[in-house]
Amino acid sequence: MKKTPHILIISAHADDHVACAGTCFKLQEEQNAHLYEIVLTDSSLGQDYKERSELSIEIVSKTRSKELSKAAQKLGLKNLYTFHEDDMGLMYSKDLALHVASVIRQVRPSILFIHNNYDAHPDHLAAYRISVHAVKMAAMGIQKETLGAPWRTPLILCCEGMLPIKSQILVNITPYMKKKQELFELYASQASPQALSFETSLAQVRGYHLRLKDQVYAEAFSLQEEFPTLLFEDL
Repeated sequence: MKKTPHILIISAHADDHVACAGTCFKLQEEQNAHLYEIVLTDSSLGQDYKERSELSIEIVSKTRSKELSKAAQKLGLKNLYTFHEDDMGLMYSKDLALHVASVIRQVRPSILFIHNNYDAHPDHLAAYRISVHAVKMAAMGIQKETLGAPWRTPLILCCEGMLPIKSQILVNITPYMKKKQELFELYASQASPQALSFETSLAQVRGYHLRLKDQVYAEAFSLQEEFPTLLFEDL
């Protein structure tokens, strides 16, 4: 019997999963994948673009948490792990990486979506470092009694952010583009017309790179270079 794929997203902020949402919807629909996500920070500095004056951290944090809850339902997450690290202050630590590793061992993903290491946002860069070290820790035989049995994630894909990446992988998300847009719109404090236009335009550009006859949309990913990708393994 074919195993149900488990997919894990590691995000720095509440809306970062939009970058890979089309691919996640595709995997759910076409491979019956189960989706999980870690959100590392409290996203408390993501001000509402519609407000003229700055909102308090408490108000922003509550707003972002509510938006994330709605988005988690839309995305069909089986479980959401929120770590509540400081927004714009995310830093690597052994304890944080081990915490992420414990989730990796629990979920046992076949695909892991993470930030890329060329992103301009400091939290995204920190999230990348935390993620790749957590993947290594999860695969090692350390703290099996407390963190669970080791797990080697076969495929790690780095998502495209605000800066274009040198992509190695393109995924056709045309049937799921509307759901991706609807997901982003649930983040009413963040999804400005310009931001929505950017996401759509980027997907159009990547769709053009597929070189298909009709207009299509795609998401782009790069491969991390910290350790090899596993292929053709029944894990």
